[in-house]
Amino acid sequence: MSEPLRLAPFDLYIDPLLAFQDARLREMLAYWEGKREGRAFPARADVSPADIVSHLPSIFLVDAAPPALGLADFRVRLMGTALNDLFARDFTGRAFEGEMQEKSAAAVAKLFGIVCQLRRPLRLHGAAVFARAQPLTPVEAVLMPLTTGSGAVDMVMGELVKRASA
Repeated sequence: MSEPLRLAPFDLYIDPLLAFQDARLREMLAYWEGKREGRAFPARADVSPADIVSHLPSIFLVDAAPPALGLADFRVRLMGTALNDLFARDFTGRAFEGEMQEKSAAAVAKLFGIVCQLRRPLRLHGAAVFARAQPLTPVEAVLMPLTTGSGAVDMVMGELVKRASA
């Protein structure tokens, strides 16, 4: 997987090479890398909100029930205030299933499943409409695996930012 893959039905692409354009996302990935401490991925307990205060509005945490292969396996634990504005709603505490159109929810679950299965970060970039009556919005994101202590990837931490241009 070296070429960006389209995340249909969206105009969003998965970039396994992590070629970030936004400095905030490079900073977030560097933070995650530092918390790994030689492990494949850090634990949720290693991540301190106090360390990433400037990122909090655009951060999300998604619980993933292993094997994290289906729509019902994902639930939003936390969604930053900038993301609430972007989506025109707060998904905190909600499962993907039943909260989005089925095709869209399945694509998002597939993306999170890839992070869980590969046990490595991914970059997402492109443009999408996140809420009715909103324009197409160029975005970039990083998704990073975490564990809550089980040793398996059972959480995904990410940051989604608006880009100045597509």
